Amino acid sequence: MTFRRQRRILNVSRVLTVAKRISVVPLVLWAIASVVTNAHTALAQDKAQITDVFKERLAVEDARLVSVRQYDVPAGWVTPMHRHTGHMFLYVVEGSGAMETEGQVRTAGPGQVIHQLPGKPMIMKNSSSSARLKFVLFQVGPEGPPLIVPTK
Repeated sequence: MTFRRQRRILNVSRVLTVAKRISVVPLVLWAIASVVTNAHTALAQDKAQITDVFKERLAVEDARLVSVRQYDVPAGWVTPMHRHTGHMFLYVVEGSGAMETEGQVRTAGPGQVIHQLPGKPMIMKNSSSSARLKFVLFQVGPEGPPLIVPTK
């Protein structure tokens, strides 16, 4: 891990520590967007790359886990039907994505956020047939159960 990457991770960690005391979501989304925007890597063009950026317990009475994951997915990428056990915020960095849930389709482009409530079945996809989709998935959920659960 390079010094520059370590410094970014430490800065995000400090921001998140402060964010727990203030309003968590807007500040964390800003910090994560800064990290993702500055972190460019060479990727295989036909594979999805999912990178865990941050995971930490929140210091609250009912145990909560903060999870931040960076996605870089190819054109045509689609998830299987699944649900999240916590509140999920999807911040689009590059490209265009579409979330199908409860008969509705919500789309987002660069700089936009899609919020999904816990337990709601969904499918996420790259809307483009030619460009990659890069997004950050930020989730706050219960500690213990998996954050993402496949559904039928």
